[in-house]
Amino acid sequence: MTDGVQCYDAKSDKNFILRAHILSWSVDLSALAKVMCTTGHNSYQGCRFCYLRGIYCANNKHVYYPLLPPKRSTSTRYTSNALPERTHQSYLQDIDTVENSGSKANRTQSIKPTGINGRSIFLELKSVRFPDNFPVDIMHSLFENVAPAMFRHWTGTLLKLDDDFNISNDNWKQIGSIIEKNRKNMPYKFGRPLVDILRYSNAFKTEEWTNWVILYSIPLLSENLDKKLVKNLMYLVRN
Repeated sequence: MTDGVQCYDAKSDKNFILRAHILSWSVDLSALAKVMCTTGHNSYQGCRFCYLRGIYCANNKHVYYPLLPPKRSTSTRYTSNALPERTHQSYLQDIDTVENSGSKANRTQSIKPTGINGRSIFLELKSVRFPDNFPVDIMHSLFENVAPAMFRHWTGTLLKLDDDFNISNDNWKQIGSIIEKNRKNMPYKFGRPLVDILRYSNAFKTEEWTNWVILYSIPLLSENLDKKLVKNLMYLVRN
């Protein structure tokens, strides 16, 4: 479609070339790794936007990406506003490095520092630039990830800490009761009315978490969280 197809414009009574260009993809991280030919989000070079190198935690058997490495570690220190960025050109160079590495052993060694394991078929499209055309997926990153994690933090089930983030079970029951009592009063334009979050959060899908964050969280939590935490939550909701 980038080369175009002949079409007819009835209004002007003329033929024209219709072209279509794919500008972005929005998929989960596992699918993204396959279409971009990267080593994935749990590899040492798991970020598609920069070259921040992860650190393996033996206790949790997982790779993490701290800006400041643990004490006694010789790993690189990073600054959040000056990360070593990936560009379209650097992607092409990394691909060439892997493809021209020779033996299987050399190829494996080339993949580790680059996080690239092959040439994506999407590079055949003239409109594609890596990583610009693969933006952050707000559905999986925020509404299926951050939102439920924040809820678990507020209920004290995420880190088991007794701090300002925790809201008592009695208060959560009261919040759930308010939600249930007001379901019939919610405008249809707001989408499916929310149900008691304390009782049914495990069944929440993207729509429920989206409505919870954008429509319900501020008014229902403003009297139950520290003012500083509410202010931070407002930044998230507005942006």
